[in-house]
Amino acid sequence: MSKKKKKISYKKRKIIEKRNTILSAAAVTVIIFTVSLFTLMTGDREYSDNENRYLAQKPEFSIGSVADGRFMKDEEEYLSDQFFARDAMVIMRTGVDVLFGKRESNGVYIGKDGFLFNKPSAYDKKRVKLTTDAINSISGLSTSIRSYIAIAPNSVEILSDLLPSFAPTQNQTKQIEKVYSKLDNIQKIDLCTPLKAAKDPRALYYKTDHHWTADAAEIAFNAISREMKLDTSGYKYKKLAVTDSFRGTMASSSGVFSSQDTIRITVPEPQVKYVVRYPDDNKKRASLFDSEKLEKGSKYEVFFSGNFPEIQIETASRSDKTLMVIKDSYANCVVPMLIPYFKTIIMIDPRYYADNISQTIEKNNVTDILWLYNADTFLKDTSIADKFS
Repeated sequence: MSKKKKKISYKKRKIIEKRNTILSAAAVTVIIFTVSLFTLMTGDREYSDNENRYLAQKPEFSIGSVADGRFMKDEEEYLSDQFFARDAMVIMRTGVDVLFGKRESNGVYIGKDGFLFNKPSAYDKKRVKLTTDAINSISGLSTSIRSYIAIAPNSVEILSDLLPSFAPTQNQTKQIEKVYSKLDNIQKIDLCTPLKAAKDPRALYYKTDHHWTADAAEIAFNAISREMKLDTSGYKYKKLAVTDSFRGTMASSSGVFSSQDTIRITVPEPQVKYVVRYPDDNKKRASLFDSEKLEKGSKYEVFFSGNFPEIQIETASRSDKTLMVIKDSYANCVVPMLIPYFKTIIMIDPRYYADNISQTIEKNNVTDILWLYNADTFLKDTSIADKFS
């Protein structure tokens, strides 16, 4: 090829490259303009059902917010949250990752048959000692107080056959046994054995959320009531479905929205009258269940409207006993089944509780204490040792 032809060929190639660059820039501009236009037309959303969280709203402009950088940060978050078709894009991105073999997303294992799993917590000897020392201290306040502990295994333990291949995990049954071995003057309730023996293990945990279902809660209640020697012969329990469109925390964290769950509540029959009080908010309710949470927000908060430092339930039960439940959110769907057997139930969540637990026990003449946790939260939570030691 002559130098002249090479020169012409080079010029043509440069012209084509320049044209392609211009076309690409134009295409990107059109896409950005179109997406921005649709974003403006559809308006801002307040809440994302898929992500179970409130979305950033347009920040107010001020000289101060610009000067300290807050405005640009808030504006970036706002644009990211309100981006047109954001949910669809998140689903598409995660779907592509799964298609190409990815089995973990943001600390969540993507299992079989639509099940998601949180990575289980490791056993930290120092942390467990601090926690169990605090529990022993509380349980030893009075010999007249009956103390119980029930630590529930998570889905990663009961449904291990649904985990992705080679997913690192922990033996939660042994972890719970080690915790129990360090507790004195407290009756240990085995939840692992009855949950593992369930006829339908897949019905015990939500696919998209870290909590257990009404079926698992009933198994736990049966184990707890036997250990407490409660006479349950006069009551039956009815499960009522309140929503079939629940997507929980693991779906939100992973971006995997392929499954939905049904939440059921359990109520005793005949029903016992009660009043629910929230001391920190100075409010009271006539129901354990908050149906408004099923419309917007985390639907699991249908139980007690969520987690609070303290909740008091005054019942019309003939019992003269007062139960204190020191707990995480796994207890929220179990406590409704305990109402017929106690005059008062006090629920304490150490993660938010700030008062003196010893004084609360004495002031309310507590006769029974139940520690009710899931293994993952119990092993990584430091609030028990911080608040009660």
